[in-house]
Amino acid sequence: MIRRLCQMRSGWLWLSLASFSTLVLLVIYDMRLVTPEIDRYFSQQDNVTGHQLATRSRMFLHDTLEALLTETPSLESASMSLDIAYGFLDIDVYRERYACTERSLSDIDALQRQLMKASTPEIARIIEALLPVLECLTDIEIAQRVQRSATVNAFVDEARQHQTLLLIGTLIVYLLGLIFWWFHEKQRRATEKASRESLRWMTKALRDPLTGVGNRDALYQDIAEQPDERMGLLLIDIDYFKPYNDCLGHPEGDRLLRRLTHLIEQAMGEEATLYRMGGDEFAVLMNCNTRETLQQRCAALVDAVTREAITHPDSPISTMVTLSGGGVWFCPADTGFEHAYAAADAALYRIKQAGRDGWEVSHTGTSSQCPA
Repeated sequence: MIRRLCQMRSGWLWLSLASFSTLVLLVIYDMRLVTPEIDRYFSQQDNVTGHQLATRSRMFLHDTLEALLTETPSLESASMSLDIAYGFLDIDVYRERYACTERSLSDIDALQRQLMKASTPEIARIIEALLPVLECLTDIEIAQRVQRSATVNAFVDEARQHQTLLLIGTLIVYLLGLIFWWFHEKQRRATEKASRESLRWMTKALRDPLTGVGNRDALYQDIAEQPDERMGLLLIDIDYFKPYNDCLGHPEGDRLLRRLTHLIEQAMGEEATLYRMGGDEFAVLMNCNTRETLQQRCAALVDAVTREAITHPDSPISTMVTLSGGGVWFCPADTGFEHAYAAADAALYRIKQAGRDGWEVSHTGTSSQCPA
């Protein structure tokens, strides 16, 4: 279940990343699509609307008139200006689009020949002949402005369309990204919840529900995780626990188990871990470097129970609750847990046979192969 949730979570995450990546690519694509249009509309290359050749031709025609209208007309300067004006007007686009271009070029050519041949040209006639040319240039300039405005408007309309499409696409992809991210977040929370639930059940499976300490499975797991450690194992039974239950009732027996759990944990110290094996049987696992350390802990436990003086109304050996314990000092890699457990259980059995209310540490366990 958790694995499936993790896979779904990963899938939604990748979909979210793909959506936002698509958004970035969409923006980049739109920029690459619009930029050439900008260049095409506003650059000076292959774009008549960018060339104001008719205006330049008009300027040189004005220079021609100025050269002719002076007190001493400069025919050479007038001819040169007229020739340049002819060159600016003589382009294929003007010939194709404006009917007056051919006539104006012919007039300029005729005036050019006239200036070259006549020593004293008639200024009034030349000016009269240039007026239709200037009118043609005016028409061309007006047409160019109209065409330029239309081109700019077309570009603005196209740019707006691009912006609208980009905005719509951006909103769609962004919303998809948010939706995918929401699903990813939902799956993440579900995965975390499932993980917590699984961990809770795993913890619960390794815990005794009555006392809260570890159970038999937890003991096996903890020993398996420390194969090279020197440790002591102590098995504990409550002496005559059944008569206690029969006399005082099971609720009181449960309270005794919880009370002794707390007492054993305090007596054995922080380095020891307590497990309930079932009924009134407990096990204590602790790291200790010597057998003497384990023996000292066993003696401290018996003393603690004696000082606690818990009344046992139906015990044949004492008026107080007593414990019997059997321990072994061992190394799992050397002795093996099953062998060590059997040795501790045998020691416990001997204490019971001897009358209970005591402890014994077996000499069967060995730690010769454990690291120091």
